Amino acid sequence: MRVVGLVISIGVLLVEALLIFRGAQRRSLKSFPLLFAYLVYDFCATASGYVVYWVRPEWYASVYWFCYVLSILVEFAVLVEISDHLFRPFPALRNLGRAITLTASAGFGVSYVLPALVTAQGSRGALLSFALRTSLTKAAILIALFLAARHFELKFEKGVAGLMLGLSIYQGTNVANLAAARAISPALYAGVLWVVSPAAYILCLLVWTAALWHFAPMPLVGPPAEIGKNSPEAVALGLARFNNNLSRFLHR
Repeated sequence: MRVVGLVISIGVLLVEALLIFRGAQRRSLKSFPLLFAYLVYDFCATASGYVVYWVRPEWYASVYWFCYVLSILVEFAVLVEISDHLFRPFPALRNLGRAITLTASAGFGVSYVLPALVTAQGSRGALLSFALRTSLTKAAILIALFLAARHFELKFEKGVAGLMLGLSIYQGTNVANLAAARAISPALYAGVLWVVSPAAYILCLLVWTAALWHFAPMPLVGPPAEIGKNSPEAVALGLARFNNNLSRFLHR
């Protein structure tokens, strides 16, 4: 299991490097700054972990768990990125969406995630509960963003849809995997965790790579003069008006 997990982890590094290179080549870094900042962090953290493993193997466990917990928190940046792009045509709504995403993340973290570190028995149980509750929080925020986009009939760019699909696969697999580990036994399930989580992440990265390979942002086009009452253009016009009113309110 450890050999398979090691091979998958190296595959993760290769796909991340490819995605970062393609982003620089296509100049997608400016369009998705938080996403690529997360990818660069994860690449550097994983590569540094392997260096520590070869140079100072006695430090590896501590470094690995520190980077793992930090990466769980840094992943929230991808949710903020998705929120920004969903409301990209409406700057005031985009700022409001970012504020709601950050506030919801912080609220879930304080009320739901952090108590797992206090109530769990032992360090392994605490880390498992922390990872599970964090994944559930991300999944809930992702569902909320999707429902908001559907409610306002916002158009999904290919890149944003790919981000949501890949992250949904990763977080959904993590929730099922961590819940199974908690129900069975972390010690007995450790080998499966070592393989399934990196495998789900590399699948997420492959979806992101496919979605962003030929990424081009949709032009910001205003609604036409004559539109139907219940048409998508009418919804866009209503959002534009709400965005303007919200902008005036925030500038007072």
